[in-house]
Amino acid sequence: MNWINTNSVSRIHVVFEAVGRGKIVLELVRHLSPITFSNIIKSIPISGRLHFLERSIGYVETGLTLGAEKQKSIFKRGELGFMISNGSICVVLQSIKGINMNHIGHCVEDPLLLDSIDSGGIIFIKPTS
Repeated sequence: MNWINTNSVSRIHVVFEAVGRGKIVLELVRHLSPITFSNIIKSIPISGRLHFLERSIGYVETGLTLGAEKQKSIFKRGELGFMISNGSICVVLQSIKGINMNHIGHCVEDPLLLDSIDSGGIIFIKPTS
């Protein structure tokens, strides 16, 4: 797959697109969770339905089965995590603590788009073009 970025191989930009609503550019960072990063990159493009956890996290299930890797439990708005319990890529919408996830990157733009989408919306995660 050809990743066209101005960044290095350790930082990859992907698009988190809500069908008919808009998109957010995400930056996945290899050194935060290298095994998780590699498995996500190999699986892209990913599509699924958007779900929310108390409107503080928006997540899309990936179908990946991965273990804990450099987990942390405190996340700020705009950060990305991989929740190993259900194999989901998570976008943090409000600062949270107490949920352990593999930290995988951050949103390049503010994730305001997710505040306007209802649960069940179709999401595509794909390379930037």
